[in-house]
Amino acid sequence: MSFTELYLFIVAAVVFGYVLAAVLVETGFVNWLGLKTLPLAKFGIHPLLTQVPVIYLVSPRAAHVVASKLLKEGRVKPADLYLTILATNFPMRLMFLYRYYLPVLLPLIGVIALYYALLRLAFDVLLLVLVSIFGRFRYKSLPPVNYTFESARVSFSFESISFGLKRGLKEGFLFTLKFTPLFLLVVLLLKAGAMDWLNLKLKPYFGSLGFNSLEITYITTAAISPPVAYGLIKVMVKEGIKTSHILGTMAVGNAMFSLLRSWWSYLLPYYLGLYPLRITAVLLLLQAGLPILYNFTIGIILIRFF
Repeated sequence: MSFTELYLFIVAAVVFGYVLAAVLVETGFVNWLGLKTLPLAKFGIHPLLTQVPVIYLVSPRAAHVVASKLLKEGRVKPADLYLTILATNFPMRLMFLYRYYLPVLLPLIGVIALYYALLRLAFDVLLLVLVSIFGRFRYKSLPPVNYTFESARVSFSFESISFGLKRGLKEGFLFTLKFTPLFLLVVLLLKAGAMDWLNLKLKPYFGSLGFNSLEITYITTAAISPPVAYGLIKVMVKEGIKTSHILGTMAVGNAMFSLLRSWWSYLLPYYLGLYPLRITAVLLLLQAGLPILYNFTIGIILIRFF
């Protein structure tokens, strides 16, 4: 995917998220969904945010629009938002695995794809368990949420849909104005060779950690384009490299991609313009920083000790 295609994809996805969120709010669907998803509160999610994981599966940006509105109104706190987003990672991971990851990698590398999927899923399960425990203690004394009949009634009228479309397109346009300069800055840095320079500097460190030349090639390739790097997994299998080393290499490659590209191209657009800078920074640390740390740690352990 070229930078132009990536830019158009991000803007289109975000604008769609804004429009979808605005229409869902204006038609009353969000309140109706909140009523239907209240049982999700048992997983440590604030009762007012239980609809967010469901909307997230359709459009992450739309989910964040809904959550940020509740935050601005003072009906939930930043900590409630963080817990909800962390809990959302588990269903998102499941959807990603069966829709995108496994159909591509299972035919290519077989059982190794399942091992790596379980390795990634373990992290999200751990987060879900921790969120559930903490959330239950946090919300056990919270009064129940009462949705009145009027507020929970869905009305797909022409007026509500058209107002939602106009509002969503306006918010999408404002996002584009903020995001475009940042995207151009990152592209200029990449075109100037910033990523190549960083990869070159990191190669000696990976070697000292026990990665061989083929594994280092996979990591530096995955940092730029994971689909291209996937072909090298088959080469590693043919070379007789241990499964634990392949899994460790895949984990570190994923961490490098997240560190150098994923956080600004796939995560930041969800938050930009919706949250204050401090909350955006915390969300990036939780959604990018924690997985990067996990992948690096697991990868190094598998390479050094297995």
